[in-house]
Amino acid sequence: MKVLLADDDEDQLLLRSMLLAERGFDTVKAPDCESAIRVARAERPDCAVIDLRFPTEELGLRTVRELKSLNPEIRVLVLTGGNSERVARRPEAALIDQIITKGRSSSELIQKLQSIRDDARD
Repeated sequence: MKVLLADDDEDQLLLRSMLLAERGFDTVKAPDCESAIRVARAERPDCAVIDLRFPTEELGLRTVRELKSLNPEIRVLVLTGGNSERVARRPEAALIDQIITKGRSSSELIQKLQSIRDDARD
């Protein structure tokens, strides 16, 4: 399964990419909103992991909207260091498959992605 990783923190991009590659995911990376859209057009990922503050929450949500407009079937997971309940009340919440709070173990993200990959195989 191909996963788009979108984060303006280069260290986080590299770390997540390595963790996911170790578990058999094909990853493509984007350091900003515009790159995420370009990469999504070219690479057609099955799933996207978006840092909500990319670098602002509005740009993160814009990225979610544009990814879904490019491919309504793409699964979108959003990482947030803020209040996930507030994000869940935004109109864009209907476009987001999972909201994951930053600071939790990377295993939660991996588990969610493995579940999506298993569902796609069925």
